[in-house]
Amino acid sequence: MKFEKIDEQIFIAFTLVASESRYHSEITLSQLASKVGITRQAIHKSHYKNIDEVIRGLHFFIDQKPNSKLKKFVLNCEGRQKTSLVKFFAAEILPDLYDKRQYLKVLYGGVADPSWTVFIVQSYVDILVPYFKNSKDSLDLDATFIAKLVVTQVMAIISNWITQEEPEIPSVFAKKFTFLINYSIGDLIDKSNKYKD
Repeated sequence: MKFEKIDEQIFIAFTLVASESRYHSEITLSQLASKVGITRQAIHKSHYKNIDEVIRGLHFFIDQKPNSKLKKFVLNCEGRQKTSLVKFFAAEILPDLYDKRQYLKVLYGGVADPSWTVFIVQSYVDILVPYFKNSKDSLDLDATFIAKLVVTQVMAIISNWITQEEPEIPSVFAKKFTFLINYSIGDLIDKSNKYKD
């Protein structure tokens, strides 16, 4: 999908309107048009018929680079010794997400788009299943189950990172991301709350 400058202007307008709104229903094409400096009819005729189409476009706008990179990574891992998915994600995907943080902050906020999580899970589980295809033998867990678990846990980490007032730059956050992926929630709880008898 190819995006033009006007698409990005509409997406920026969407994030501004969404951040000022309390409910999804308060976001209108007229408000976006006003922020961009064009008419609602111009958005409707040339670009997007409704807010849901704007949101779907925004999903693909944010997701293009990470999705393409992850597909190539998984394809390159087939039949070879697997490169660390965590290291790849920290080095290659975090910077792309950081570049789109103004959009992600709004999408992870929930008001603007309750379908963001569903979109990401549907997009990435199928990409990752081949990476985990041998997991049934070693872990007795289905590849789809593991892929969905990985996607939802990564989303939780990304959401907490990107919605901070001032998210750390990817090169700094990458170490924390790797740590959080490599430790279970139980490990984090135990490490932060030493038991006192």
